[in-house]
Amino acid sequence: MKRGKQQQRDFAEQRWPLLSNLMACYFNEDFDLLYGSLDGAVAASAKDGSLDHRRAILKEWRDWNSSVGAATDLQPELKRCFPIAVRFRNPTDARHLMDGIHDRLIEGIRDETKRD
Repeated sequence: MKRGKQQQRDFAEQRWPLLSNLMACYFNEDFDLLYGSLDGAVAASAKDGSLDHRRAILKEWRDWNSSVGAATDLQPELKRCFPIAVRFRNPTDARHLMDGIHDRLIEGIRDETKRD
């Protein structure tokens, strides 16, 4: 890995350690073997950890998302920040992945905290 790319990943790991860990654990080269599909990996990633842990990931996700702005094509940012092995067919697939992670985290947190 080029020195500059490693420095960028180190920066991302320091700034968003929980999100970096989630991306590396669930979206590595074995995600399809472990979870059956990209959607399966997204679903599994949103259920892992305690409620506080998932809230902290969501907070980091929001900070990361605001740092990349309104970019439609997140592929370069994802590859720059996180060691993921997902191959995207088109630019919007990367945005759908990150939005899916966000949405699943929100749904899980709401489901766990709703009062009857």
